[in-house]
Amino acid sequence: MAGLHPMPLPLGLLLCLGLKFSAATPTNHSDNCVVFDEVFTTTSPGIRANSDTYESNTIYTVWVPVNDNVSSVILRAVDKNNSTVGSWQGADKECNSGSLYYVKNVHDMLLQANWVAPKSENITEVELQAFTVLPHNTATLSSLKLNSKVTTTTLTSKIFTTSTSKIPVTVTSKISTTKPTTASTLPTTRSLAHRATNRPIIDAISILLAFLISKLLF
Repeated sequence: MAGLHPMPLPLGLLLCLGLKFSAATPTNHSDNCVVFDEVFTTTSPGIRANSDTYESNTIYTVWVPVNDNVSSVILRAVDKNNSTVGSWQGADKECNSGSLYYVKNVHDMLLQANWVAPKSENITEVELQAFTVLPHNTATLSSLKLNSKVTTTTLTSKIFTTSTSKIPVTVTSKISTTKPTTASTLPTTRSLAHRATNRPIIDAISILLAFLISKLLF
């Protein structure tokens, strides 16, 4: 396959895959599943889905790139315990723990299939696996992980701090200062002179009046 970077899997994993996965013979598409001799992982664009977020009881559309060398594709969905989960719709046959699809039209360059997620709420992540079957009982493996959407609620505490700044206030008090007018109690010089001049005359008149009154009475 063009663009592949062959990375052979360990022998122990190949034996395990040989027991669990098999593909139809490329020449006659017989009903018998055969054991893979080699499985290579690829870093080229591989299996894709319409969403990478896992949700239970949901139908996912899956696409796998194919070319003239690919005779069929085996699709699997496993949980974190490597147990197969869900179901594949419209598969041509079941190959042990995988669902096999024949490549019938290589001109599309993509094989499309639908996977139905289980109703179980205990599953939080699923890995979709695609084994593209090549001649000589070899295959390439590509995978895609679906993770549950985790909603994180962030509580933002808004603390309103009231800052009171004490600003000195200058109070200007207008004090009206009234200078008391000091009344002069002392007689002026002119008044004193006038009183000094009139004093003997008043005394003389008083004496005269007193004399006349005494004469009239006696």
